[in-house]
Amino acid sequence: MSISGTTRRSSRSGSTSLPEGAGSRSSVVTGVVLSAAAWLVSRTVVTIGWGPARNPFQFNPFLWARWDSINYLAIAEHGRAFARCGSPSEPADSLARLTHQTWCGNAGWLPGYPWLIHLVGSAGLSLPDAGLLISWVAMAGTLFVVWWGWCRDLSPGRALLVLLVFGLFPGAVYNFAYFPTSLALGCVVGAVLAASRQHLVVGAVLMTLGGLCYPSALFAAVGLAVGLVLVALPLGGGTVVRRGLWGVAGLGSLLVLGVHDQIAFGHADAFSLMDTAPGLRAPGFPGENFLRMVFSRDTFEQKPIGRDSATALAVQGVVAVVLSLAAAVAAVVPTWRPRQWDPSRVYPALVGLAVIGGILVDQATGGAWNRSVVLAAPCVVCLRRFPVAVLAVTVLVVGSLAALMGHAFFGGLLV
Repeated sequence: MSISGTTRRSSRSGSTSLPEGAGSRSSVVTGVVLSAAAWLVSRTVVTIGWGPARNPFQFNPFLWARWDSINYLAIAEHGRAFARCGSPSEPADSLARLTHQTWCGNAGWLPGYPWLIHLVGSAGLSLPDAGLLISWVAMAGTLFVVWWGWCRDLSPGRALLVLLVFGLFPGAVYNFAYFPTSLALGCVVGAVLAASRQHLVVGAVLMTLGGLCYPSALFAAVGLAVGLVLVALPLGGGTVVRRGLWGVAGLGSLLVLGVHDQIAFGHADAFSLMDTAPGLRAPGFPGENFLRMVFSRDTFEQKPIGRDSATALAVQGVVAVVLSLAAAVAAVVPTWRPRQWDPSRVYPALVGLAVIGGILVDQATGGAWNRSVVLAAPCVVCLRRFPVAVLAVTVLVVGSLAALMGHAFFGGLLV
């Protein structure tokens, strides 16, 4: 590809190639500094209400762990387990009896993050240290990818605000915890950037890896697949089919997981059997759990955390929905004609909407609006041209919510 000193715009896709200096060493240093600053500020905000974790130079994985973390650590150490409740390998516990579960084990937790913990731990780190290190490095790397893909042409101040909205997006505390959300989010962001630049194989591989780390990455994969088809519509039926197939390939984690579980357990559907166990899905129509969270504030996540934190969680859910809708408007309105749709805007917006929509429809009773929602964060890159004052206010809003949710997390109230 030839490099010139001017900015070029593609008339077919609306994408913009950056000027020659954008990839220089000085700009990379700027990106590293801004990404590090956004990481540090985001981590400080989510711990501001909990003294023991507030020091950014303190590395204690047990401060950042919850019940799910124990399962990820167990998988990293011993592998995933799955058998009928009451069998010799999986004796039925009180919870299984109470909820009338048929299958027991930890196969309801995806293996991508634990596999990486095991790999990093084999280099000499303890598994708890490896798990937290992966989460922190993944979040830092994801912030840099966001800067590289969408903020290089912005002023440093504006770029930092965009990175902070991303870093403090609802669910932010889990990106720094002993959880796979930051790793899955990094894969999703990388997939969106790769697809925006027509590296469809790379995008499909990254989205598959993200789907092996966290379930809501599957919603993101659907959003990207829809985006690939929509942007390809003016280019003819053949292009639509090819890009649609590459989008579907981003759901490859389902195939990989099914093959693995068939070999390991004799049940290709082991994950879904565990994930749909009795008591894990709220009854009612799609979206009812969200309405209860906002108006009744008595959902599975809200009951244990007290009135103030329950209200903050409700507001956090509303803010996530509003940000994803604002991103969709920002992606479509400036280039409303299909021939002018910009993939770098359309793909992140549809990923955000798909994650939000998937959580609304899924009716999961645990972990949706407090952590799974964070995979909608790529949509915020569509807001990068908003007025600086609007971006600053958005940072204050998401930062305040992240601080409140961080306090609930470190107090052991959020699971």
